[in-house]
Amino acid sequence: MSKVRIYVSRDPNTGELHLRDSEGHEGNGSIVTEVHHGDEVEWVLGEGIDEITGICPASGSQNIFQGEVRKNGNGNWKGTVNECAEGSEEYVIEYVTEGKTARSSNPQLDVKPPR
Repeated sequence: MSKVRIYVSRDPNTGELHLRDSEGHEGNGSIVTEVHHGDEVEWVLGEGIDEITGICPASGSQNIFQGEVRKNGNGNWKGTVNECAEGSEEYVIEYVTEGKTARSSNPQLDVKPPR
């Protein structure tokens, strides 16, 4: 088990959601983060984002987490990858910026075989 962090911010030049993970993947709106069974995934609130209001599987995508992804006391969100999960999940990040709610559904989590 390890901890994977996904930093959620807003690109000041384009206004798009900018994602960067602890594995070195980075991009506007869309990245693929590799996870393993039992990993804790934490979405970290970054610059230009007022609040993350929800993280859930995209329509038609499986839920790879044990239960729901939940907000913790510091505004970040956490979930633990289910021991039986396999494949990929496209997910939605709901967030507030400049007082308006927005959504991004391009990022993916890719479950890798056990280490």
